[in-house]
Amino acid sequence: MKVYQHIFEHTPDALLLVDQTGRITLANAQAETLFGYDRSELVGQAVEMLVPPRFAARHVGHRPGFMAESHSRPMGAAVELSARRKDGSELPVDIMLSPMIMDGRHFTLCVVRDITERKAAEDKLRQQTAELQKLHAELKELANRDSLTGLLNRRAFHEHVAQMLRTARRRKESAALLMIDLDHFKQVNDRFGHAEGDHVLKMVAAALKATARENDIVARHGGEEFVVAVLGASEAESIAAAERLRLAIAAIKNIKSSITASIGVTTCAPQVHKREASLILEELLAQADRALYAAKNNGRNQVCHFNRLAQPGTPL
Repeated sequence: MKVYQHIFEHTPDALLLVDQTGRITLANAQAETLFGYDRSELVGQAVEMLVPPRFAARHVGHRPGFMAESHSRPMGAAVELSARRKDGSELPVDIMLSPMIMDGRHFTLCVVRDITERKAAEDKLRQQTAELQKLHAELKELANRDSLTGLLNRRAFHEHVAQMLRTARRRKESAALLMIDLDHFKQVNDRFGHAEGDHVLKMVAAALKATARENDIVARHGGEEFVVAVLGASEAESIAAAERLRLAIAAIKNIKSSITASIGVTTCAPQVHKREASLILEELLAQADRALYAAKNNGRNQVCHFNRLAQPGTPL
């Protein structure tokens, strides 16, 4: 028996023996240290004295049920628990409950472990993980953006449009692709320098973003070329969208020389047969590029739709 008393007294966790009425009958030295009470202040008192007041009533209500159907509760349970010290301060704890019968009486052995340091380490780890996730998201966003204009870059555009085409196929909707090239942009760099050229590109990007619909995908495709993908647009609607963008670019202020753009447009009808989105996108880019080339050849500062190339005399 002395061996068991020695174990009870000197175990590194706080130990409390609680009877069926919820009264503390035994407490060890670590319980005194942990809770700040002398054991004479603990023995004979309701165990709820060690429970934060906001949980005490629930604990009292829960205790009879536990005593009636006693079961072990291991350390490391998912529920976060708190204990209350004599000075009113609280600390996070882990608790193991073990029912036992002595001399025909039912008791519960409560093993209480201070997990303040573990909680602090977990909180720090969660914070570090959150910071790393945020940094990863920021780096991913930076990797998807053109460094000058802030628009999606070519690679990200292809990824987003492939997803858009899959959505269009699922919804049985059309989609349009607009390829935009600034007219005589080289002259801007030659006359005013590359700083002004960069400024113009930023202004064009802002105009495109402001004019496009919220769900449209706008990107810088390279150099002075931009692309816009539009979900659910018919041929007529895609031409109208391109005209709005063309006019928005022509209306840009605060640049040293006005700028215009030629726009090639193509519209993808709702897909009946399943095809790889990347193949559809490759085809649309080729069609929009041909339409853009026609717009350039026809005098620039205009919109040309791929479907009209077979009818060169047809007005847009």
